[in-house]
Amino acid sequence: MQTVMLEVPEAQIVRWVRQLSPAAKRSVLKILVPRLDEVESLVDYGEQQVRELSSRRGLNWDRLTEDQREQLIDTMLHEA
Repeated sequence: MQTVMLEVPEAQIVRWVRQLSPAAKRSVLKILVPRLDEVESLVDYGEQQVRELSSRRGLNWDRLTEDQREQLIDTMLHEA
């Protein structure tokens, strides 16, 4: 069997990846980021924690604007 080498610009590969189904994009991402499941678990844990901390302060994380969220996180970081 003969091997054929094609030169494809990176921009073209990016366009192709953007056309993939969500499941196929996730497969590509898992190849690029081998420990993706661990990263996602940490993100989920962090989200759960920030929601709980917000609730303790009488705030609804989902109703906060992005600026309010940033300010809340900044406040919590400086309290620690």
